[in-house]
Amino acid sequence: MKKINSLLIVSLLSTGAYANIDVKSLDIYKNRTFINQYLDTEKNSVDLIGKVNFEDIRFLNTVDCKIDNISVISNNYSNDALSSRIKEYKQNIAFKTNEITSIKNIIQNLSSIKFEKDAVNLKNIKEVSSYTQKEIERNHNLIYKLQLELTKYNQELNELTNKKNSNVYSKLNYNATCKNGSNLTVSYPTFNVSKSSFYEINANSKDKNVEIKNKSFITQNSGYDFKNIDINMYTYNYSNAVNPQIFRAKYLDIIKPKVVSNTYAQADAIAMEMAPKKMMKSSATAPAFSYNETTTKAFFKASHINLLSGVKNAVIFSNDKYKANNQIEIDGYSSSNAFYKVDFKSDKLYSTQNTKLYLDGTYIGRSYIGEIRKDKETSLYLGIDSFIDVKKDLIKDMKEKPFFSMSKLKTEKLWKYTIINNSKEEKNITLVERLPISKHEDIKVKLISKVKYTKKEDNGKISYDIKLKPNEKFSFDFGYTIEKPYKK
Repeated sequence: MKKINSLLIVSLLSTGAYANIDVKSLDIYKNRTFINQYLDTEKNSVDLIGKVNFEDIRFLNTVDCKIDNISVISNNYSNDALSSRIKEYKQNIAFKTNEITSIKNIIQNLSSIKFEKDAVNLKNIKEVSSYTQKEIERNHNLIYKLQLELTKYNQELNELTNKKNSNVYSKLNYNATCKNGSNLTVSYPTFNVSKSSFYEINANSKDKNVEIKNKSFITQNSGYDFKNIDINMYTYNYSNAVNPQIFRAKYLDIIKPKVVSNTYAQADAIAMEMAPKKMMKSSATAPAFSYNETTTKAFFKASHINLLSGVKNAVIFSNDKYKANNQIEIDGYSSSNAFYKVDFKSDKLYSTQNTKLYLDGTYIGRSYIGEIRKDKETSLYLGIDSFIDVKKDLIKDMKEKPFFSMSKLKTEKLWKYTIINNSKEEKNITLVERLPISKHEDIKVKLISKVKYTKKEDNGKISYDIKLKPNEKFSFDFGYTIEKPYKK
C-alpha cells in the first residue's frame, strides 16, 4: 500500500491550496462575510475561494480601470496539494475499512467450522481446532493494529478538512487595464469564514475606569493561509435596503398596517471600497486596530492579521478605557439586591454582543449587553455587592378598605428599608422603587416617605441617592396609598 507520508514533504513546500490568490481584506458583517482579493491586471484569470456566482462579483477601486470580458466558472474539484492529500487519506481510510471487514469475515468463517465425526479422526480435530484458534487470535490482533492506523488516518484527515472544507472553487476570467498604477480588487461572498465575537469589559473600582476590549475568534477553512490582511468588522447586517419604505396613507379602521422591522441600510459603496487601504505585504508588521466612521455607519478594523487555514485565530479590534462613576443600585421594586454599577460615556459605537464581565480583574460572568451608543451615558451592572446588606420589611398592607362614608376605597402599602454598608469604603447607593401609575383622574396615588427622593419619573420610577460610610446604617420608610371610587 502506498504510504501517505510521501505527500507530507510535498505539501510543506506548498504555500496554499491556490496558486494565484492574493487576499487583501475581509469584510465581516453580522450576517455575511466578503473576501476582497487583489487582481493582477497583467493576467486575465484568477482563482476565487469557494463557489462564487457571477451576480455576486463586485470590482472595487475601478475609477482608473477598465474591465471587460468577465466570466465566472465553478469547478467541483481542486487539484492542489492539500486536496490531493485529502483525497488520498480518504482512499486509504476506505482501504483500511475494507481490510478490517474482510478479516472479520474470515474470523466468522473460521469460527463456524464444524467437524463431522465420520469425516475426521480425533487427531485431525485437535490439529484443526488448534490451527483455527491461532488464526482467529492472529486476525483479531491484526484488526486491532488496523483500527489504530484507521484512527490515526481519521484524525489526520480531520485536521486537513479543517484547513479546507470544500473542493469547490471558481475561476474568474477578465480583461483589465488600469492607469496611474491603480490597484484592482474583486469582492465576493464567502462561507469559509466563521467568527465568534465578544467583548471583555473590566471595571476598575480603584482607578474608576472601564476597559472595553472588542475581540473575535475567527476561523477560515479555505485551504489558503491569509497573510497580512485587513479585517473590517461591521456593527450591522449586510442588507440591500438602501431606500426608506414607500410612503402610504394611513386609513383608520380599514386595514392595520404591517409592522416592518427596522434594519440597517447597506453601507455606502464608496465607503466600503475605500475603507480597506493598500498596505505593504510584510509579515513582520505588528497587528493594529482602528475605529472608522463613514457617512452613516461605523466599523472596526484590524490590520496586518494572519489567518492560518483551519486555525482559530484571536483578533482584537479595539481596546479602550473610559472614565467611570461607580455606585450601588438597589432594585427595591424587585429582589432588593445591591448591584454594583458603573456609568460611562464611550466615544465609539458598540453593537449588541455577548460580553465577559470583570470587576478589578475578577471574572463576574457573561451577559448579552445592549448597544453602547457613542457619546451617550451607558450603565453596566457587575453582579451583587455582598458587602451591602439590604432589608425590606412590609410593615403595613391595607387592601381596599372603604372610607369617607363608603364612597371610596383605600389601599395602603408601607415598607421599612434598612441598608448597611459592611465594606471598608464609602459607598454611593441609589435605591430604585416603583410607584403605581394612575390612568384615571378619579384614582389618586400618594407617596409615603419622610425622605426626599432624588428623582421621580413619569413611568413610576422613583430614586433615592444615599451615601454611606463604612459600617454606617440607614433606615427609612417607603410606601404609597391608592384612593379610588367605590363601585357597588
